[in-house]
Amino acid sequence: MAGNAHSTAQERRRIAIESLSRELSTEPSSASMRLASMLGQSRPMMVSADIDGLVSATMLGSVAPNFEIVAFSVGSATWLVHPSVQLGPPTDLFGVDLFSAHHDNVSNHVIKWGQKKIQMMPVRDAFAQWDALVDLMSKTMLLAVPSIWANTQGGYEEAGRADAATYKYPLGTAQILLAMLEAAGHAPKFFDRTYLPWLVANCDGGVSTYAKYADNARVWWPVMAGAVGPGSLTEQVFELVDRARPHDFLDAVHRLDRERQASGSAPWLNDKWNLAGQSVAVLKDALTWLTDLTGWRDPVRDGIANLDTWVSLPTTASALVYYTSTGPATALKAKDDPIKASELILGAEAALNANFYHGGQTGSRFNWIGGW
Repeated sequence: MAGNAHSTAQERRRIAIESLSRELSTEPSSASMRLASMLGQSRPMMVSADIDGLVSATMLGSVAPNFEIVAFSVGSATWLVHPSVQLGPPTDLFGVDLFSAHHDNVSNHVIKWGQKKIQMMPVRDAFAQWDALVDLMSKTMLLAVPSIWANTQGGYEEAGRADAATYKYPLGTAQILLAMLEAAGHAPKFFDRTYLPWLVANCDGGVSTYAKYADNARVWWPVMAGAVGPGSLTEQVFELVDRARPHDFLDAVHRLDRERQASGSAPWLNDKWNLAGQSVAVLKDALTWLTDLTGWRDPVRDGIANLDTWVSLPTTASALVYYTSTGPATALKAKDDPIKASELILGAEAALNANFYHGGQTGSRFNWIGGW
């Protein structure tokens, strides 16, 4: 389809406004209010072991006193789990920065294939079944994913399609989770205003995304702020980035690093404010710093200090299906074996995290990991 970011801008704004105003509202059926109805429950959390996952889970735990982390997904290859759940995933898991069709979750990636008629019929049918499963489960589970709300089509990357993956929700889980909590009247407290606003803003690379992918980010972020309303933390975080001078974020990065050096601590964040690694030591340091900075409670079952007693287990299964012509030489390309590719796609029904990844040097793919 011919077109570009300018020709689709009006339609993209409409999509963002309709989806975010619907789900970031006080209507009982909205994602925000459905999440609010769960905050008094006791729920074990599975969390992505990156800064977006840690910030999001700690933020959620600050307003949901009986939500606690019991599992971390580490590098899409292993799980770090609390000993109490090492025999298998609890049925009532809540996913944070992880998507599962069978578990309530909040996450930020593209989930559905959409309507593209890919030539390989087994692959097309498998993606159609996956989309149907997501649609069915969204009726009973909280699948709080902006790309689902907006009907973003993972199969399309053309600049001329307003609903293509090119124009997906471009930020992290932390930003949309903050907006959901605020919209439902359960805003977390921001005691710190030196680092925390920047930390939330930059989850999943939000600060650089706002400049690098401005055609898309400057639709989604202001609309999200507008949906929550003036004076909200969501709007303050957006305006922090929107009005920032080129060096403002770097100033915060360097200021924190000077504090760290003065304390004699090993680094837990790198210069881009991603985790400096995914070892237990880094997770402990990052979570300890995060709870100290924010005043939010320790969200880890039995406490951050006891993460050394947790168990590292391999994923039960995983898959990467490259559906474009590119891909690593050793990877499965759908065109080489459509039947095998379709079987792997259908295996995502049992996944604890599944999503589409677009572009990059290795090409676009559908990937998922199982439990432990």
